[in-house]
Formats: sequence, structure tokens, C-alpha cells
Amino acid sequence: DTALQVWAEGQLEGGGGDSPPRGSAARVAANAKHALPEGTTREVYDTHESVLVPPPGGADQEELERVKAARPRVKVAALDGVAQRILGGVDSLNAVQTAVHRCALYSSENMLVCAPTGAGKTNVALMTIAQYVRSRVGADGALDLSKLRVVYVAPMKALAAEVAAKMQASLRPLALKVREFTGDMQLTRKEVAETQMLVTTPEKWDVVTRKGSDSLV
Repeated sequence: DTALQVWAEGQLEGGGGDSPPRGSAARVAANAKHALPEGTTREVYDTHESVLVPPPGGADQEELERVKAARPRVKVAALDGVAQRILGGVDSLNAVQTAVHRCALYSSENMLVCAPTGAGKTNVALMTIAQYVRSRVGADGALDLSKLRVVYVAPMKALAAEVAAKMQASLRPLALKVREFTGDMQLTRKEVAETQMLVTTPEKWDVVTRKGSDSLV
């Protein structure tokens, strides 16, 4: 509103009051009380703090169980052998992974998964790798590692190191080798030949692919 605009201009010029004019939207927002919903629990540990927020709408436990029953999670034991070896240690897929597992594991279609941090997108990537590995198994049942290449583009260098470590641990049962390829890192032809998966960043991959035939990759 006009009063709020005048107040804001006064603040920019170093004058005006300490709070927005009475009745303005800004005053309403400033005076509003914000709190976590009822039923929120908080536990403090030495290394971190855990806050569990109940779902909106006051859904009770029976309703949550009904929703879970209507959307059963896929057990990893029900998946093929390659996926089981890659997802070792995981009992069942979460809701996001269950929703996309058919596309990730049983098709080569492009995928776009939009989910918050911690939703399990890395395991979705592992499922797509399982599908790709199966497609490279020969008629004799052997996997030709020399023809297996995966590139994982992480948004930043710090995350690339974390992803590379996780991917190496997950793909070790299949004897696949993972290398981080970021920053000023360089790989020899021998190292590239021995690597099945590169974890890189957009900037690094852009530089490498621009070199064309001069690139080791």
C-alpha cells in the first residue's frame, strides 16, 4: 500500500520509524506468531538435533497407515540380482523410489526426478545404472567392463566427492570403478580405460568436452 511504500523509502533514506505503518501488510506479517504444528517432537543429541514434524491437516496414525497400505513400498529382495547387489543394505525403496522404480530399472527412457534433499535421488541414479549394466551383459552372461561408461554430473565439487565415495561403495560388488573428475584433476588414458564411472561437475565436463579429440575422455 501507499503508506508502506512511503515507510520503505524512508528506511532507505535513513529516516522513518522502526516499524511499518499500522494496518499495513508488513505489520501484520511482522506481528504474526510462527510455530511448528502440534505434535512436533524435538530430540537433541551431541552431534545433531532431530525435529519430527507431523503431516499437515492433522492426519492421525490410522490414516497414515491406510495411505502406506494403498502405496506399498517395493522390497529390494523382489528386484533383480544386479539391483540387489547395488542396493545392498537397503531393505525397501522409499516412496519416491517406489514411484519411479519401473522407469529407472526396466526402461532406458529419460527421467526427471524432482524431490527434496534426502529423498533418495542417489539411489534412483543407482537403479538407472543397474538397468544400464544389465543392458551390457552379453549373451554368454559376461559383463564387458571395457564398454561400460557412466558419467554423473554433480552440481558442485564438494558434492562430487561425496557422490563418488557413495557410488564406489555401491558399485564395488559389480567390480565397477568410480573416479572423481573435478577441478584441476587430470586422468591418463590408462586411468580412463580402467574407470567405468566418472563423477564430475558441469564446469569440468564442459571444459573436457570442448577439447574434442584432444580430450582423454
